[in-house]
Amino acid sequence: MEIIKKNKNIIVLVGLIFLAVIIYISTNKSSDNKTNDNILEVKITIKDHKFVPNIIEVPKSTKIRLIVHNEDDTVEEFESHDLHREKIVMPNESINIILAPLKPGKYEIFGDFHQDTAQGIIIVND
Repeated sequence: MEIIKKNKNIIVLVGLIFLAVIIYISTNKSSDNKTNDNILEVKITIKDHKFVPNIIEVPKSTKIRLIVHNEDDTVEEFESHDLHREKIVMPNESINIILAPLKPGKYEIFGDFHQDTAQGIIIVND
């Protein structure tokens, strides 16, 4: 008890610093959420081994979150050589793929396990 009385100011100072750090961290998380609001969410469904929709148009200079949901009973691999992405999508599950802002153009996507039917394109408008 004697030590606490002698170091009361130090204990209060450490507590205030701890509180300041907690406030700083929570404030930065809030600003991160604002950044996430600027992400364009695009939903793609895999159904009957096809992408629905299979043509997606997005504006240039926009960060994109692709949400790919597999409604089929078999696994699929979302892939794009143009976007340098490949990711397994389990049956009846979804994946998220974050894309940095893209330059105007066309970017092919396909399902690696059903390349003959699971095909699509992302068009980035100028």
